[in-house]
Parts: sequence; C-alpha cells; structure tokens
Amino acid sequence: MKNWLVVANASRARVLEASDRGGAYIHVADLVHPGSRQKGTELGGDRPGHVSGPGPGGIGSAALDSRTDPREREHDHFAREVAALLDQGVAAGRCAGLVLVASNPFLGHLKQHLGGQAQKLVLRTVAADYTALNERELAQRLAADGGE
Repeated sequence: MKNWLVVANASRARVLEASDRGGAYIHVADLVHPGSRQKGTELGGDRPGHVSGPGPGGIGSAALDSRTDPREREHDHFAREVAALLDQGVAAGRCAGLVLVASNPFLGHLKQHLGGQAQKLVLRTVAADYTALNERELAQRLAADGGE
C-alpha cells in the first residue's frame, strides 16, 4: 500500500501511486470533466435565476437570485467525482496516504468533499496546477516545493 498523488484542476485529475523507483509513478486513474471548460451560458438552459412560464399566480414570470454559478456547479460536481474515487481507494485499503496538488479554488472543493477516512490520510496539499507536467517534471517540481 503506497501513497497516492492527486494532480488536478477543475477539468482534469490524475491519480498516481508512488513507485519504489524515486520520482516514478504508477498510473491509477485519469479523470476528465469537459463541462468545467464550457462557458457558463452553455451550461444552463435559462438565464441564471430566471424561471420562465407562468408565475405562482398563473401570470408572467419570476426572476430569482442565482445561488451558484453554472461553472461553479460543474467544478463542484467534478470535485465530488474525484473525491469519491479517492474515498473508494481508501476504503479498499489501496492507498496509505494522499498528496493533493490542485489549482485554487478546486483544491478547496476537493478537500471539502473527501470522506472522513480520506481526510485523515491527507499528508500534504499544494495549491498549484501541475496537470500539464509529465511525471518527471512533476517529481522535480514537488521536490522543489518541499518534497513529497
């Protein structure tokens, strides 16, 4: 059982397992969420906070304050998906600890949705978007940021 490294932003997440070879990783999962890249106007059917059709009295329409931005909802949905994968790995005893490397504010979303057991296994968090780095560059960057 090894530590898992999660490298994520609001639209992509890689889950890697630390290898016995220094700086090498074993691929566990790669998740992609294209909805996070769409414009807010492409995600919602109506205008934010707008209800079309007859109002409560049967006349006109009503406008409501939007509680969450459509993009924010997509980011939150993806964070739940990634957190569920990590929770499953922890529950199955597949990982000993978690290192979370994610862009802000996605890191906050991810931490918020982790289950209790997974939260206890978080060893380190880094607020940065390293999703474009290959594994060698990732290992170098994490070592420069204070080790894994």
